[in-house]
Amino acid sequence: MSLNQDIQNTINNFRENFPPELLALIEQGAGEISALEILEVALKKDDKAPNFTLDDRKGQSHSLSSYLSNGPLVITFYRGAWCPYCNLQLAAYNAHLDEIKAAGGTLIAVTPETANGLSALRESGVPDEMKDSAIEDPDFDVLHDPDNKLGKKFGLEFKLPEAHIKLFELMNFDIEKANGNANYTFSDPATYIIGTDGLIKWAFVPNNYRKRANPEEIINQLKAL
Repeated sequence: MSLNQDIQNTINNFRENFPPELLALIEQGAGEISALEILEVALKKDDKAPNFTLDDRKGQSHSLSSYLSNGPLVITFYRGAWCPYCNLQLAAYNAHLDEIKAAGGTLIAVTPETANGLSALRESGVPDEMKDSAIEDPDFDVLHDPDNKLGKKFGLEFKLPEAHIKLFELMNFDIEKANGNANYTFSDPATYIIGTDGLIKWAFVPNNYRKRANPEEIINQLKAL
């Protein structure tokens, strides 16, 4: 079963089990996000990737140039541990990590979430199933993007719709603790492959937080470089 099939199964499970008032907020916000003009402004194939230096969860700094010295870089943006689709994505990528490396790639994930994201999730009122699905320590670097600055440079930034902010409030999720601020900005869950020349070789920009790049496609694109 593919990653996006797993995501669809999770969506169906939510629709069957979530209270109608919460489902209404989810669907309203999802529609507003899909209507954003992210595709028009996001970086695309052959664009120059922005330079960055970001810290991982252990406080160690990593730069674009240091990654590219080892070969092509796969960079994926995700919202945080509170997002069930993000956790499915990270788990799927982790399961295919050896294949990604064998194809010559280095995988990293970038998020505006701080190291407090997991504790904020555990203290919230979200369903236990969502808490249990959180990916705590994948076998690839997870980098903190303060205030979503790198996501903005990639043209991926958006502000969470009011319907989803209300959903956070109803579930007692402390976004300020999770992200270190309360600006509710995140990146579209895009995935890029950056070549050693710093140019984007492949771009997957869904403009839909319930769709992700399948790991098999990432591997195929790496092999085609």
